[in-house]
Amino acid sequence: MDFNRYITAAEFPALADLFRMEGRRIVLTSGAAFARQAERNRRCGLVVKGAFRYVHLTAEGESSVVGYAFAGEFVGDYISMCNGLPSWVGIEAMCESELLCLDNERLETFYATDADHERLGRHLAEHLLAEVYERLLQCYVSTPQERYESLLRRCPDVLRLVSLKELASYLRVRPETLSRIRRRIR
Repeated sequence: MDFNRYITAAEFPALADLFRMEGRRIVLTSGAAFARQAERNRRCGLVVKGAFRYVHLTAEGESSVVGYAFAGEFVGDYISMCNGLPSWVGIEAMCESELLCLDNERLETFYATDADHERLGRHLAEHLLAEVYERLLQCYVSTPQERYESLLRRCPDVLRLVSLKELASYLRVRPETLSRIRRRIR
């Protein structure tokens, strides 16, 4: 899966090794929370198996899927963790999922080890920014069909893991719109 292509274990092998050596193994059942919206996220993880969804719940009770993390990818709310702010999203397991977890303090100690580790932390932040920036630009300059086709090129298996309703939420379209797009491009 090439969903979060900028922030995978393959892109950051030294960081992935830290999670593998020191991470606490956690298994979450389907629907279990890894992080909660409106609370500070103090940990992140490397997904070993399974999948996670990032969901924002509005005051009116509407939920929007804003991201995913699959096996081999990092999961967590980086901004909340680093800046001590309440998270704008909840992160929940989509199925039984296993991850290796580290808390923020351990990551900060790792980054402070030397210049190479500090640079690694900066590169991670830059890669995360690139992912978010690309997604923001796609929302403004790409049609819903272009966003859908781009996602399918990057992640051809995404429809086996994510419901059409969730995918519509992620693409910021109504489920009916996504159905029309799918009929049009078949």
